[in-house]
Amino acid sequence: MQISLKKIHESAKPFKIEEESVEFYGNFRRTGKHTVAIDGRLKGELELFCDRCGESFRRDLDESFSIEAVDRPVKVEESLDMIECLDGIVDFDSIYKSEIAAIESEYHLCPKCEEEDDFEIEI
Repeated sequence: MQISLKKIHESAKPFKIEEESVEFYGNFRRTGKHTVAIDGRLKGELELFCDRCGESFRRDLDESFSIEAVDRPVKVEESLDMIECLDGIVDFDSIYKSEIAAIESEYHLCPKCEEEDDFEIEI
């Protein structure tokens, strides 16, 4: 789902994307001449890989997020929760993929490894 930043108004509008077993939903609204606020939630079940044993497992997902989309270049000091939309298009599919990638890059343990207290690492 893509929306031109120029067509977004100050009143909040809902969005919803369902992909596999995850729902990505919330509201978006214009907060400035070049800025759109996106508040939402990721909910469902996500397949992850254990960082200890490498096995895949499924974990319930219920994460909220709040980001801003801007149609101008962003300075590093401004915010890490900003997405540049230099073409003037807010791409919700891309935002969804980015949020999922951020969750997948975190450290995850499967239920079996979470229970295991005695873990040895060879160096």
